Amino acid sequence: MLIDEFKGIQEDEEHHYLALGLICQGIEFLGACLDSEPFSTKGLSASRFRRAIYDLFPTSYHKFNQGSGKPFDLYENLRCSLFHVILPGWRLEVIRRSENQKLNAHHLELREIRGMNRLVLVLEDLFDDYEKACKEIIERMRKGRLRGWKV
Repeated sequence: MLIDEFKGIQEDEEHHYLALGLICQGIEFLGACLDSEPFSTKGLSASRFRRAIYDLFPTSYHKFNQGSGKPFDLYENLRCSLFHVILPGWRLEVIRRSENQKLNAHHLELREIRGMNRLVLVLEDLFDDYEKACKEIIERMRKGRLRGWKV
């Protein structure tokens, strides 16, 4: 479910905000897989999201995962904005690969767009990195490398 169903939605050209929201939920779930608290424990959204980014995503994400108040923080500008107002934060520019040439922009690049510095997120690239993170969790489960596993 965390890969195949999300991928189907992500590949649908008309549902990129829905796909982003699901990916954010998936990232938070992956972070929950890494801690020893029950899945339903409240108040762990930020730490779980951030831990998944640090432990499972390429290091190119780390500079955008530095905490509250940072202008391009992924937790605040992506996860929280999508969950609370169903829009990415105004400092993010979400595009598809097909738009790369038009904007001459790349995934996780800071670019001036519409007169403002924005962090570019290419939906397909974000999904590819998310899929790799999911597969890493599955591999850790197979090898018994997740302590206190909850399932």
